[in-house]
Amino acid sequence: MSLRTTGRTLLVVFLWSVTGDHVQHNVKQICALKGSSVDLPCPIIYPTWAQITEKVWYITELCDEPYDLRWDPKYEGRVEYLGTKENDCSLRITDLRETDEESYKFRYKTNSGWIVGSYRYTITLTDLKVQVSETSSSKTLNCSTTCDLPGSPAYIWYKNGIHMNEETSSINFKSVSSQNAGSYYCAVKNSQGLHSPAVCVYDSKCWSVTYTKRRMCVLKGSTVDISCTYNHPCGYKEQGSFWFTKEDPVDFSTVSQYKDRVSYNRKPEKKKHTLTMTGLTEKDSDIYKFRLITDKTDGKFKGIPGVILNVTAVMLEMDPTSVSEGGRVTLLCRTTCPLDPIPEYVWYKNGKLVINPVSSYNRLILDPVTSYNRLIINPVTSTDAGKYSCAVGGRDDRHSPEKTLTVRYAPRTRVSVSPSDEIMEGRSVTLTCSSDANPPVDKYSWYKKTVGGSQCTSYVNTGPQHVFNQVQSSDTADYYCTSFNKEGTSTSESVPVNVKYGPKNTSVSVSPSGEIVEGSSVTLTCSSDANPPVNKYTWYKKNVTSPKASGQSYSITNIRSEDSGEYYCEAQNEDRHLNFSAVYVYVQYGPKNTSVSVSPSGEIMEGSSVTLTCSSDANPPVDKYTWYKKNVTSPKASGQSYSITNIRSEDSGEYYCEAHSKVASKNSTSMTLYVAGKSVFPWVTVVGVGSVLNAAALLLNIYCILRRRCRGGSGATAETQAIHTDPYTALNMKNRSPEYDTLTSVHPDS
Repeated sequence: MSLRTTGRTLLVVFLWSVTGDHVQHNVKQICALKGSSVDLPCPIIYPTWAQITEKVWYITELCDEPYDLRWDPKYEGRVEYLGTKENDCSLRITDLRETDEESYKFRYKTNSGWIVGSYRYTITLTDLKVQVSETSSSKTLNCSTTCDLPGSPAYIWYKNGIHMNEETSSINFKSVSSQNAGSYYCAVKNSQGLHSPAVCVYDSKCWSVTYTKRRMCVLKGSTVDISCTYNHPCGYKEQGSFWFTKEDPVDFSTVSQYKDRVSYNRKPEKKKHTLTMTGLTEKDSDIYKFRLITDKTDGKFKGIPGVILNVTAVMLEMDPTSVSEGGRVTLLCRTTCPLDPIPEYVWYKNGKLVINPVSSYNRLILDPVTSYNRLIINPVTSTDAGKYSCAVGGRDDRHSPEKTLTVRYAPRTRVSVSPSDEIMEGRSVTLTCSSDANPPVDKYSWYKKTVGGSQCTSYVNTGPQHVFNQVQSSDTADYYCTSFNKEGTSTSESVPVNVKYGPKNTSVSVSPSGEIVEGSSVTLTCSSDANPPVNKYTWYKKNVTSPKASGQSYSITNIRSEDSGEYYCEAQNEDRHLNFSAVYVYVQYGPKNTSVSVSPSGEIMEGSSVTLTCSSDANPPVDKYTWYKKNVTSPKASGQSYSITNIRSEDSGEYYCEAHSKVASKNSTSMTLYVAGKSVFPWVTVVGVGSVLNAAALLLNIYCILRRRCRGGSGATAETQAIHTDPYTALNMKNRSPEYDTLTSVHPDS
């Protein structure tokens, strides 16, 4: 509820004043309930000529300036400036407490200074209290306050926590009986959350719950104890008690989100109950109420309105977040509700503790009025830029989110030269103008001081770098740069550029210039322009530590494939050296290690399939393979593999391949194929008659051969004759030793 101002005026004096004048104010006194809210209307009407830059409600002044209530941790989360129009400057204070009994003043600032409001407000707080007066035949309950609440508030009454129909400031019992027994308390209508302590009519019949604290503000992640004392009528036995938050009383220690974080400490003998909750989060902010259960049917009672718990994190406010060097910055560490007791605060910069800021930094002023929750940096320097956070003392494990302070400042300019050692003519030299500035530099300018009878400065370039791609002796001079941003201009010191002349245009040539074939000769020649002339050339091969040769030329005779690689020379002039990558020597060679393999590798039977494969090492690789059969003029096939399907006995013989590359050709070793024929007659081994059978077989073979020749006659074709086998050879093959069944390799004629 918001109790509006309609209080009594104690002093009537009207006066406008600029800061520094002694001012008397109209004083309006306001009576309000503890825990309620109050609105303080704007105490001035702005003059039409005023150009307002700032509005402040305050109690005290700091450094001759009004100290804004919104900065004070005592009012953390409880003060609000209302309205959006300039003439609406009302102030709202919520959750009023005894420390709020102050005199509240208002000022606004124009280009002429601070102007004070025409009156101020003084707040007086009161509690509701039930006073009991009685006679022998009657009893009266009065709901009273220590000061007059504004307006004519309506009152409501509760008996044993149940709302009654009474809406007056008093209840009169004309006859006192057990029917009137119970616990009574009152509240202002529309502010039921703020009620008086309960009183008992007939003490033996009273129910009551009294909370140790009505409002609590605790830090996120901490632990809280919420406790109460209670009473119940005589003759009732306790059977249970718990805490709840919803309208329907449910023991929230059994609710999944609470049960692992909640514990109870019951002391029935003292009629005291404490709830302990750990690991608090903002979601735990709620109203916590106590429930008592006894053995009677009507023996249940809940303590209303309960304890208001607010869980807050620590927050940091920074004003402004971006400032020019020499300006002022205020950092405010705050919470959403006022912690009790008001804590001290710990400050961090870039994650590191700022130890005793008052003594460590003369420019850092911790405001004692706000219990060190305000940090003022004045004047600001560039070193103050960074990320700031704060924490409540004793809980510095929980920092506020970081805020970044950006400090704007004019450039601080310097020049560097690369390379930093001797500057050789022809090399690339870079002058870099670097500047520490915020915002970044908008423009860099380069100037050259010509050395002579009189120094003359000339503009040479714009940009952060001035580059000599090939520095010349004429570039010798002193150079400096200027840098500019919105905060100012800065000029660097001069740096000398002293150009020296050493070997340049060093190059390597190779002869012959065409393709390099293995076995040929190659000459590498190094040339360099230098003054004085180059007096030593040294040759190196890349990835080889020791030199390969010395002299302007390096010859490689009968070059081999392993000589391939990158070669460079070093040209030396006095004590100055230049190394240049020269050329990559790529050696080509014809086919090597050419060989033939056969698959399958076992005995080759007539009718089966055989594949011959040729392999060879060459650079560039072999681009053509050709297959030959010894004593046969024309090639048999081309390609890396040669397959013979349904092989016949006449396919027996020696085979080899020719590997051909861009450089040369090379024949492989030969591979002999023997094709075993199929048996015509079955062999029967009989002990003692072997020799007779062998003789018979010989005669039979001779007969068959003669018979086929007779059949051939003049009608046999050339092709048929070409595949006939010499009979003596056939006989010899039939009777040869078994070791001739293996494949053998022979070298072809060269």
